[in-house]
Amino acid sequence: MICLMMMSSASSQKLLNDSVIVPVKALRNALLVKADRDNLKLELGLTRDSIKHMDTIILRQDSIIKVCDSTRVILDKKVEDYKGVVKAKDGIIEEKDKKISNLKGKLKGVIAAFVLSTISLVLSLTL
Repeated sequence: MICLMMMSSASSQKLLNDSVIVPVKALRNALLVKADRDNLKLELGLTRDSIKHMDTIILRQDSIIKVCDSTRVILDKKVEDYKGVVKAKDGIIEEKDKKISNLKGKLKGVIAAFVLSTISLVLSLTL
């Protein structure tokens, strides 16, 4: 128990068994300091808890990023594989286009020869 006793002179103050004489200003300052200390202690605890929580969140996000990165690498590899398949198919298409144009040219030649031979046959029969 703290009792405040203010007397006019320091020599006339008596010390009782369970009482302490403390100036009011010093007691106020001590109580303010204690209240600040208690508040800071609570804030520190909240900050520590927040940091632990954020660490957990960051670790989860890091693991998600690692999974996404590995998935991206796999998908990039598949894209490259498909690009190779597309190039191969493009090569086959170009080759077939060349064959088609070559056959069209031959067909035109055959048609032209047929027409010329028909004309010459008709001319030879008519003369």
